[in-house]
Amino acid sequence: MKLDFSCAHEKIPISSDEADVLFQYARWLQKNNQLKRDSVVNAEVERLYRISAEHDHHKANINLQNGAMRGRFKLRGWEHLRLSEKLIDANVATGYLFVAYFLQQGSAGLEQNPQMALRYYRKAADEGNAQAQYYVGDKLDSVTMAPTVATDMYRCAAEQGHGKAAVALGIIFREKRQYSQALEVFQMGVAGGYEHAASRLANAFLTQAVESTRYYAQEVDPARAERYKAIWSTLADYSYADPKVPEINEIVPLPPAKLPPWDGKLQWLEARLANIPPEKPSEALIHKLAKEKVLDPATGKPMPGSPAFNKADFPLMVCRSGEACPESGYWKAMVNSWEDPIQYFEEGEMMPTYLSVWTEYRPWPLRDKIMQRQERVEWGLLG
Repeated sequence: MKLDFSCAHEKIPISSDEADVLFQYARWLQKNNQLKRDSVVNAEVERLYRISAEHDHHKANINLQNGAMRGRFKLRGWEHLRLSEKLIDANVATGYLFVAYFLQQGSAGLEQNPQMALRYYRKAADEGNAQAQYYVGDKLDSVTMAPTVATDMYRCAAEQGHGKAAVALGIIFREKRQYSQALEVFQMGVAGGYEHAASRLANAFLTQAVESTRYYAQEVDPARAERYKAIWSTLADYSYADPKVPEINEIVPLPPAKLPPWDGKLQWLEARLANIPPEKPSEALIHKLAKEKVLDPATGKPMPGSPAFNKADFPLMVCRSGEACPESGYWKAMVNSWEDPIQYFEEGEMMPTYLSVWTEYRPWPLRDKIMQRQERVEWGLLG
């Protein structure tokens, strides 16, 4: 692994306004379903993310893949890989991070390869992904291979709101007795929404005992500590929801600044409690965007004729006539050639018999006879 590192922050290209309407509404639905985990809502979120992602909305792409990895949405391995390649082609560093995951786990059609996975983590870090910067920094720091590079990666990730990286860097500064630098990066961690950064800052203003692991050479300041405790409580309660405190320096600026008045509110929490929905996309818009990319407007999945439709792995699943369809999608009877029509079946729908047609050749002067009959066959899932 190369050891030099130049900090880069991840940049995500702006998407079209129409695709963003679908993304914003899907994200709002997803936020409101974090604890309920309603499968019907998940299916709607997946539909909107899929359509938006095919229109190169890269945040929709990322959310779709993350949700699938958490079991909220249904993506096949080859879909993960194709969507990750779309991110890489758009110079979005998270694409490299996803491929690193797949190589590490041996998923998405890729063989497990830890060494190659590490290369992709490093590439993701170099291209600006904060999670990869923290991951690689931790690898380097844990074996003291390149402590300077590790701290550079931690700082780069912390600047992008990665709370764990901020705390890791703060601990390094504390060990070096660089207390003011430690507090500064802990403050970054609070801005990024990491509750443990707030906890460390609260404790820093409650002790002057040099031998304590909580010592940061600060005057005891109960009022300042109390504010950090209040923030810690909120961040801990909502840790599942990716909270943020971008206004932290307006609430608890670091010494020697005095504490300003504060009403006890956090912008992120107030917005969450207000829960104002964004514009709801019309079905007309959804159908329009789906049609442009040859997607099923009901599911957002690629239809036959779309470049994203996959025949290479046929069959993805097999079901026989008379059985309940195990998964909604496009199915083909596993007989004859690809000239047979592809049909869409809903999950739970009874799989039909297949009309088999052939020619019975007869000797002259009799005419050949067209024969047909309904047969029980195996159906293969295309996508």
